[in-house]
Amino acid sequence: MLPENENGVKKTYPDRLERPLLPNFETMRIRYRKTGNLQYISHLDLQRTWMRVLTRAKIPMWYTQGFNPHPKLNYGCPLPVGTQSECEYLDVRIDRAIMPQEIKEQLNAELPDEMCVLDVYPAQTTFNDIVAACYTISIHISGATEAQAAAIDALLHGEPIMMTKKTKAGDKEINILSYVQEAGTTFRVQDGTILLHLVLAAGNTSNLNAEMLMTAIKEKTGLLREVNTTDCYEIMREEMLCADGSAFH
Repeated sequence: MLPENENGVKKTYPDRLERPLLPNFETMRIRYRKTGNLQYISHLDLQRTWMRVLTRAKIPMWYTQGFNPHPKLNYGCPLPVGTQSECEYLDVRIDRAIMPQEIKEQLNAELPDEMCVLDVYPAQTTFNDIVAACYTISIHISGATEAQAAAIDALLHGEPIMMTKKTKAGDKEINILSYVQEAGTTFRVQDGTILLHLVLAAGNTSNLNAEMLMTAIKEKTGLLREVNTTDCYEIMREEMLCADGSAFH
């Protein structure tokens, strides 16, 4: 729904040509969430969705020249299907004057809360600056115990775990723990949830899918191996990190 002004009248947004032309294009960075049912849409479907949303929201995108003009969109660290996130990024080039707050409002008027825009600002860094990502994995097991949480923690700080990872060059045998930069485990007594707090390698040069780590945990501990509809886990990506440990912005 379109936001309303103080008199309860729905706002309308200027068309592209009503905005002043910029001397040069500007890259705006959009931080958004991808949660709930939207964790199950593919990256290709996500790209299509954003193209439609940006068009419907009348964001003045810069278009390439030539026979097939198209906007310049750049996505940061694609999210695996089945993983939720509070730190997804999209860079979009604009060629007409518009404030970041306007972009945020106009996009959120077209988006569900599960994919709402959290922030918009001029991009000052590149996605190549991302080297790690923070995750919380919530494991819900019927009758979970502190001992099970301790077993997972011991696994994450123990002997190498070798698994086959698919790469562009083919299958490769890796020690997945070498991609785990930090790991902590807590047991939430009130609801019996095991929480994993992780910092995993991410970015163009080195990355680990949190789902692969969960596969190893299931294989090595036997947890979540039985068919039980009440046993499940949720993966949430919470922050991207730069090489100095600061949050990516």
